[in-house]
Amino acid sequence: MRTARRTAFGLAAGATLCASALALAPAAHAGTGTSIKITHKGGFVATTCYEWLGIPDKGEDCNQAKAVGQTWTRELPEGTTSVVINLKLSPWDKNRDSAAVQDVTKNHCFEIRGMLGSEHLVETGC
Repeated sequence: MRTARRTAFGLAAGATLCASALALAPAAHAGTGTSIKITHKGGFVATTCYEWLGIPDKGEDCNQAKAVGQTWTRELPEGTTSVVINLKLSPWDKNRDSAAVQDVTKNHCFEIRGMLGSEHLVETGC
């Protein structure tokens, strides 16, 4: 009985220590060299706009009027903690689809698919 209590206490203490370490771990930030690559396989002219989170006053910037068949790459600015990619027809259009990039320590690849009215931004892996 005493051994079982000690084991349970040890496991609980270990779990608390692990949870504390995770809660206090610093957020990952993009370094130099990580990027997002987008290939346009849809049936419309596309604009992709990026919300760089973790960088004060960075705001949204866009790759505009990309034709079908084009591929482009965006470097993640240093200090970025995550990115939201918005697929639009123009910078002033509503978001047609969006994707979030949480792991900024590695490259991400996406494809634009669909026709007008069924636009999709799909992560494909690199």
